[in-house]
Amino acid sequence: MRMEFGTGMGRNLRIDEIAEHSKIAEQAGFSHLTFIDSQNLSRDVYSMMTIAAVNTKHITIGHGVTNPFTRHPSVTANATATIDELSGGRAFVGLGVGMSAVGTMDTRRSRMDEMKETITFFKDYTSGIEAEYRGAKMHSEWIGKPLKVYVGCEGPRSLQLTGALADGAITTGVHPSIAQWKLEQLQKGAEKAGRDPSEVDVWVRTMCYVAGSKEEARREVQSYTGTSATSFYFSVLRWNNPDVESLKDRLDPQVMEDIKIAHDAYDYYEHEKTDAPHGKVVTQDVIDHFMLTGTADDICEQIQKLYDVGVNT
Repeated sequence: MRMEFGTGMGRNLRIDEIAEHSKIAEQAGFSHLTFIDSQNLSRDVYSMMTIAAVNTKHITIGHGVTNPFTRHPSVTANATATIDELSGGRAFVGLGVGMSAVGTMDTRRSRMDEMKETITFFKDYTSGIEAEYRGAKMHSEWIGKPLKVYVGCEGPRSLQLTGALADGAITTGVHPSIAQWKLEQLQKGAEKAGRDPSEVDVWVRTMCYVAGSKEEARREVQSYTGTSATSFYFSVLRWNNPDVESLKDRLDPQVMEDIKIAHDAYDYYEHEKTDAPHGKVVTQDVIDHFMLTGTADDICEQIQKLYDVGVNT
């Protein structure tokens, strides 16, 4: 197995900065490039993806991530397939429940039954066959190439759903205990669906900040740690079921309490913003569970541990 590296951007960039950043990402050797879809916080995701497509030649391009609430899946599929055509077949769908996109609207995230229906819709609709969504049947008159669907997943239900239906998982947690547990959930979902678990790409999303020490990296990563901790608590730690309990048994109780504190302090309008106030409550232990920081050797050692568990991106 080979470890791939991708990068995500868009939260704090002007639209006229996207082209140059995309070129640099490709020149640096990243395999894929994702753009945030959060209408109250960032520039339009499809404008960013289009600019990236026309300014690069090889890197794959997708959402990091979109959701089925702010756009109908047929609109998402049509826009992504258009970029796929423009880029010569380099686009994919990154799908999630809508963290900051719906959090800044003060509304709920998508339910797992809605996510299942949405993934199935994308698979059918982009294959050129009749697809159904919320009782309505439709088809595309021009799309005939299935788009890969990667799902942002944290909790056992979403991980198992991803293992059963999606092409890949976009998840968080660089601590080996978290990564191992998530792979177990993906495997459970794949096996229930009769799939080979190795068919599912496993991406761990993090910030990677090289510095002389972890303390030197703190300012740059503490806000994004808050994002990861909030999603992890909301989707995993606040629940009590056998799958979640099997993870809680592996984690330090103090770290779990610190993750809850980060969740309770989170402000969606400060999402991924350097110096966000909620970053001040994040402890170093929580950072170490979700981010890759320290010297180059420190980070390479952490990446090797993820690779040994079975993470491939």
